[in-house]
Amino acid sequence: MKKTILKAALFFSLVGAFSSVAVSCSNSDDDDSTETISTIDPSNFKGNIAAGTTVTLDPSKVYTITGKLMVENGASLIIPAGTRITVAEGANYLIVDRGGKIFVNGTASNPVVFEGTAHKQGHWGGIVILGNAPSNRTSSGTSTSELGDLTYGGTNTADNSGIIKYLIIKDSGFKYNPEKEFNGLSLFGVGSGTTISYVYVTVGADDGIECFGGNANLDHIVVTGVGDDSFDWTEGYRGTVNYIYAARMKAYQTAAEPGNRGIEADTQDTNPNTTFGNGASNPVINNATFLGNTGGSESQGMKVRAGSNGQFDNIVLANFSTGLDFETDRTLTWFQGGSYIKNLRFVNVATKSKAKNTAGTAVDISSVYTENTSATGAGSGTALPDWAKGWTGLSSFDVTDAMN
Repeated sequence: MKKTILKAALFFSLVGAFSSVAVSCSNSDDDDSTETISTIDPSNFKGNIAAGTTVTLDPSKVYTITGKLMVENGASLIIPAGTRITVAEGANYLIVDRGGKIFVNGTASNPVVFEGTAHKQGHWGGIVILGNAPSNRTSSGTSTSELGDLTYGGTNTADNSGIIKYLIIKDSGFKYNPEKEFNGLSLFGVGSGTTISYVYVTVGADDGIECFGGNANLDHIVVTGVGDDSFDWTEGYRGTVNYIYAARMKAYQTAAEPGNRGIEADTQDTNPNTTFGNGASNPVINNATFLGNTGGSESQGMKVRAGSNGQFDNIVLANFSTGLDFETDRTLTWFQGGSYIKNLRFVNVATKSKAKNTAGTAVDISSVYTENTSATGAGSGTALPDWAKGWTGLSSFDVTDAMN
């Protein structure tokens, strides 16, 4: 029988019933010293939520994550509306294992907030969710996450990892070695049974949201001021994303990491022609606005490569050096074979499109998209749409906030 813990005081009374396994308690990597969780200390929140246990946080308390916090297979974490969770500096993060569930029950008037104990890009890790939906890295549909080093993926495209609504993630993207950096929200093999709506990622050091395979559907996503790509996918991702407003911030235009692409799309880095799992990445992206600036070498509205496919409708790209930048034969064959980019609007984009095939030869792709100067993107063209106001803490945003 599951044990439901409604308040911290009740949790303390049930300490004997809350078992756990060893996890990292350090601020470095996952192979350091370990400890077990036996109580919830809001000022030192880390460890494992054990299988068969449901933990409900108390929104009247502020929780501080100080290590790796993991929701095990068969466990659930419920975060009520208005809960504030701060995270200490370093490789401290929340991870939901395959079979675990997270319920972020924010509302428009009371979102759930994860933020650093100090406000800067890369202060802490991020939120990582592992599901049973396919990755295309292996014939079994599974792989190992670069964040947490756990198995994810499988064959259940409709897998359910819980519900996330009205969530704000600030100050994420900690880099714990030269090759590994957290995103704001990382979705590894997350299935379509998972609800992800109204998520705001801001001032992060790496990507805003990245999908590693899976079939997760997302809607009403806001990303501002991240150091890398706003929305990223790979490994055969095949979800539907509806309403995205994503922008660089002018405060970082001359920084070492000013922000890169609005979208970075891959199928798989080692084998762009893979047929494992879902096969080629092929998400559906509708009603999206991406605002850039000319800082850095990757000022591209949409970078689609490595065999990725995709279907796009009602997209606004503004202030990037290049609008569409496509690579590899499989990607080009897809887009040249059908009408998959419709109602595309360019605003202050110097080069609308460019491409090259796998051999590196330039290819003209001006015929693969249709333009519409009245396209509304996320809802209001380049301006912050009404659905993104209020709960994000933003009342307005436009091209002047993205570019000096």
